[in-house]
Amino acid sequence: MSTSRRSFLSALTAAPVALSPMFLAACGGDPAVRADGSVDLSKVTLTVGDQAGIQQSLVDAAGVLGDVPYQLRWSQFAAASPLLEALRSGAVDIGFAGDAPTLNALGSGADLKIVSATRAQRSFGQAILVPPGSPISTVADLRGRTVSPTTPGSVGHYLLLNALREAGLSGRDVRISFLEPVNASAALSSRAIDAWSTWDPYTAAAQVEQGATILRDARGLSYGLSFINAYQEALDDPARHAAIRDFIARYNRALEWARANPAANARVYGEVSHRGPEVAGLVAQRQQRVGGPVDGRVVGQLQEIADNYERFGVLREHLTIAEHVDTGLY
Repeated sequence: MSTSRRSFLSALTAAPVALSPMFLAACGGDPAVRADGSVDLSKVTLTVGDQAGIQQSLVDAAGVLGDVPYQLRWSQFAAASPLLEALRSGAVDIGFAGDAPTLNALGSGADLKIVSATRAQRSFGQAILVPPGSPISTVADLRGRTVSPTTPGSVGHYLLLNALREAGLSGRDVRISFLEPVNASAALSSRAIDAWSTWDPYTAAAQVEQGATILRDARGLSYGLSFINAYQEALDDPARHAAIRDFIARYNRALEWARANPAANARVYGEVSHRGPEVAGLVAQRQQRVGGPVDGRVVGQLQEIADNYERFGVLREHLTIAEHVDTGLY
């Protein structure tokens, strides 16, 4: 991260929050908004949706929340699908999710905005797995087999469909069984399914604990994007808007720390998630990401994924990604 970028994030976190006249008109009797229009963040509670404790352990390890001026409440989910359901209902204010589930939520009419992006630097933890000793050696060998892409609309679902297309197949050529991660893991172990398309930490755990092997990872099939999504009502609330902006700045600093301290990040993740050191190390290595705004490049790549998902029949309506982005948090 450049010095100017780091300085910008530090300034963003430290600076008093100034609100637009429109926000001031909307705030009404909000006790977190002072008479001069500034926000008293000590009276704000921000609820953050996370998956399997990965992001919570990251920011805790990085130490970026030591002086956080608002109340921070974490809600943990096994996968993006239930997290995004909580987000669309307002049970959480912001949440972390990959590109495919974000698109699935938007396609179902969720009232949310994409407010920040991250990009994987190295190989992704998204992969199609087969059990040890499986006769399946190529994606084409999945024809007629039973595969769990984890949950509908997930990054695992997108990876499977894209990998099948690459191999000259489609979703109709395999038997798809949607299973929550814990059930999919058990099904792969017992060989009730032939393959599992999923993401870290489940990929790493299956590799280390079950001896599962990667049939096809996401390289060349995905841009490695994930997002912080925000509930529209939270963005419209001046106090929570200010807290979200502050949280994003801190989170991006945490990503910088993780890239510089992979061993420490893995250790803390293992402690929080109760994963063994080998699993935690794999997850930390593959979760090294760079954070930033949802710029034109990101919008273009996400539009490509949305168009693919529409062709796959997962998205029933066309999405124009630029309409679902809020760049005002940077």
